[in-house]
Amino acid sequence: MELTPETCRIVIDALNQTSEALFITDTAGIIVYANPGFERLTGYPLQETLGKNAGILKSGEHSDEFYADMWTTIKTGKEWTGRFINKRKDGKKSIDETHISPVRNMKGELSYFLAIRRDITRETALEEQLIQNQKMEALGLLAGQLSHDFNNLLTIIIGSMELVMEEIPKESTSMKLAQGILKTSQESANLIKQLLIFARRQEAEPRLVNLNDIITETKVLMDRLLGVNIKMEYDLAPDLAKVNMTPEQFKQVLMNLVINAKDAMPSGGVIKVRTFNQSTSKGSAPEMKAGDYAAIEVSDTGPGIPPETRERIFEPFFTTKPKGKGTGLGLSTVYGIIKQHKGDIIVESKSGMGAAFTIRLPKVS
Repeated sequence: MELTPETCRIVIDALNQTSEALFITDTAGIIVYANPGFERLTGYPLQETLGKNAGILKSGEHSDEFYADMWTTIKTGKEWTGRFINKRKDGKKSIDETHISPVRNMKGELSYFLAIRRDITRETALEEQLIQNQKMEALGLLAGQLSHDFNNLLTIIIGSMELVMEEIPKESTSMKLAQGILKTSQESANLIKQLLIFARRQEAEPRLVNLNDIITETKVLMDRLLGVNIKMEYDLAPDLAKVNMTPEQFKQVLMNLVINAKDAMPSGGVIKVRTFNQSTSKGSAPEMKAGDYAAIEVSDTGPGIPPETRERIFEPFFTTKPKGKGTGLGLSTVYGIIKQHKGDIIVESKSGMGAAFTIRLPKVS
């Protein structure tokens, strides 16, 4: 097909008006053409893009082997499809689904590469959220079934030991052993109780409350538990929306989060409890349904949470604490309580910049 000036103009117009980010590089990776969609995706003005190497988009998230594999594929004349984590001009990262096609000249020589990119950051976040929710639901079902079975066994053991102890001399060795068995059984029953909360199979008695009131009630207890090395700060919204919540369970949530923050700062630091109202529209936040919420944020100035730990932080029995220092049920209990009350909880953390747990509970009109 002969390319006339009119045909070329039509092609250029089409490329400039497509919503996809599209750019062409030479065989050395130098950008020779980019459309407005590329500017929207990357934040780089077109005048700053031409003549630059496509490596300006590198985020540091991929290995040298990743890029080597891509270049080997396209330089042999094959198409390549995959996902990049790229860095925009403003420093923010995006996940781009990319398709690269080799372009040959009239002699059949490899001359250029055509790259088409689509921002799938939001879709990826939704996908990860769905996978995480399914994983936690499966864990909840397993934990709930096992907890009920063990709870029945422990009820029999505790009841039997209490009866047996009535027949044992108080100062005997047998009494000391029986007391140890009873104590261990009761501690195990408490762990089962927390598992049932995680599985959302323990009865809740929610009522209309202002979470600020519960936080205020708990202030004195928290301050005494945390010691002199930890400073507590509060920023409570005076117009915080009311929610349906079981007060005692919210106190447990708050205490678990605060103690977890304290344990992350053995040398001391600051823990801040903040409340605020939040409204979201459909699609504005992948992890939230559209609606009005009362939000509670518990943040600390600790070392932060590594990404590999953050992915598992709400799993029951998962803990980074030394053996004997924690059961791994604190955050899974928090997760279960919040989900039972139709809320959401997310964690944000950067290395060396602390962590923030944000709970959102639906506003009750």
